[in-house]
Amino acid sequence: MRQQEFLALLIFSTLFAVRRGGRPEKIGAIALFAGALISFLVVRPQGLRFRHIETGIFMTDIALLGIFLWLTFRSTRFWPIWISGLLGAETLVHLGLIVAPQIHWEAYLDATALWSWLIQLMLVIGTWRHQVRLMQNGRDPPWRSDIN
Repeated sequence: MRQQEFLALLIFSTLFAVRRGGRPEKIGAIALFAGALISFLVVRPQGLRFRHIETGIFMTDIALLGIFLWLTFRSTRFWPIWISGLLGAETLVHLGLIVAPQIHWEAYLDATALWSWLIQLMLVIGTWRHQVRLMQNGRDPPWRSDIN
């Protein structure tokens, strides 16, 4: 049930950001959707999942962290900072399993999943804030170089 609910949130946040967001929101949405798809494809088979570090998901999270750090430094938006922080925390969860391999697999699964929900919510909030700025100012420059 939890997977279906997350899939619904992922689809909603992606469509909302792609339709209503500026360039940074669209890049973020596509990156997060691709990251979720890649994570689904690289996770170990049922029964073996999260028993050891999920290397494919870990590498995907690192790539996403790089994208969102780039958005943080390049865009005028604040929300990529939050997503970068959440992705950093998610990355630490993977590293935590290396340090403490006795952690129960369900705790590892839940700890990695928690950040994904919050990340999607940050994207929705960031897209909504973009719409508010557009209504208030008539424009919302996406990149630091676009600011007069």
